[in-house]
Amino acid sequence: MRTIKTYANGRFYDLLNKRYMSKDQLVALIDKKEAIKIIMHNTGSDVTQSVVKKMSTVVKPKKESALHIDGLRKWVSDQVDRQIEKAIQLINLPTKGQINRLTADIEKLTQQVDGLQHRLVDTKPPVAAPPTVPVETVSEQA
Repeated sequence: MRTIKTYANGRFYDLLNKRYMSKDQLVALIDKKEAIKIIMHNTGSDVTQSVVKKMSTVVKPKKESALHIDGLRKWVSDQVDRQIEKAIQLINLPTKGQINRLTADIEKLTQQVDGLQHRLVDTKPPVAAPPTVPVETVSEQA
């Protein structure tokens, strides 16, 4: 049987392992149904039953409430996600996949336009200079 001393400040000392232990560690021992004896440090009186009862009512509701809160949080998150999906469908916004496909199509079209512009520049005949017309001077006309 493991003997544990308890102090007025709420700390627990495991005489077998010669170290202090947390309330969670004590609860773990209780949950494992390990044989323990809890005594008051200053009087030596056995307080096992009262401490075990206190630990079972204090610690376990915290775990249950944490589980309840996690479940509630998941339910709220699921509800919000469903409402967002409905709103997106109602306003007919494009999905991320649709946006990605459109972006890829625009990139392909841009590349095709660039290619056509390069071919147009490469196949264009050189521009000939306009024929020069001799300019007559005033003295030649007279």
